[in-house]
Amino acid sequence: MRVLLVEDSLTVRAYIEGILRSAPDITVLPPARDGMRGVELAQTHHPDVILMDLELPLMNGIQAITEIMATAPRPIVVLSGVLDKPGADRTFESFQAGAVEVLAKPKGLSNEERDRFSDRLLRTLRVMSQARVIRRRSTTLKAAAAAPPVTLPQPTPEGPFDAVLIGASTGGPVVVRGLFEEIRAPYPLPIVVCQHIVPGFEQGMADWLAETGHRVHVVGPGDRAKPGHVYVARADKHLVMNGLELGIKPGVGRQVMPSADVLFESAAVTLGRRCVAFLLTGMGEDGRRGLLALRQKGALTVTQSADSCVIDGMPGAARAAGASALDLSPPRMVELLKQIAEAKKRSGVM
Repeated sequence: MRVLLVEDSLTVRAYIEGILRSAPDITVLPPARDGMRGVELAQTHHPDVILMDLELPLMNGIQAITEIMATAPRPIVVLSGVLDKPGADRTFESFQAGAVEVLAKPKGLSNEERDRFSDRLLRTLRVMSQARVIRRRSTTLKAAAAAPPVTLPQPTPEGPFDAVLIGASTGGPVVVRGLFEEIRAPYPLPIVVCQHIVPGFEQGMADWLAETGHRVHVVGPGDRAKPGHVYVARADKHLVMNGLELGIKPGVGRQVMPSADVLFESAAVTLGRRCVAFLLTGMGEDGRRGLLALRQKGALTVTQSADSCVIDGMPGAARAAGASALDLSPPRMVELLKQIAEAKKRSGVM
């Protein structure tokens, strides 16, 4: 695997290059110290994965990502060291430009911190080298104007539904935003989003999603899911549901947080057939077990189609387990969400 590092800090560059060179399956290409050089090297060296800082001289990271995706598209992982609002805004702008994942730069140089960062960096790069590259002209997911309604599985789960649940990882933020851009706000059901994300970026994601016109919140203690609102899970805690009551619980060991399995399994117990759950693009198997539990309880379960995923790990695992009632592309998900909204409005139950 050939990796291109685009980073202007000599210290950070040396730190990351040391980790990369320790892996026998990684070839470290000559690094770039600015965005313009990063674009040139991407075009001439054809790396399998690009590691990109956003704060770069000559051409910033967003501009470089945009140019690379237009001329020499490759999986791009953003390295972020800024957790303030402008930094979070730039990170989500990078997703729109074509980046597929974000990693937080290590906060310290201790052996424990290095080991933790090294493990995540190398694991991410190995998965990203197999990622599907998707050029993004826009985040909007336009469904065909004459697209027929989505055919629901038989027997059709009883409606109307009380909540929409979404689990996602790598590549998920752009898909989630695209869905929200296409469904009218306020949506008549609460939407609960469990997105694997770097701690500290969840408020940035909520603000970014709110640009679509929906009312978006990071989940807090005592929140109750209400129609017309979107709830984003915290990055450092699990999100659980007791009916429409939202709760926060700590994770255990190296468990993924927030976990789609934890969210889905809690909803299976207390909502059952009264919810619809979507499992979107992402690496690993998180969500497989929970989506299966929901389907067994009569909920409507949906996986993102393999050919539209950046990484088909999570939906693929759920599909293989028989957890998916519907396998849809994002534009077809939009059509389904519109059908669910219309059914909810016709029922008069809000």
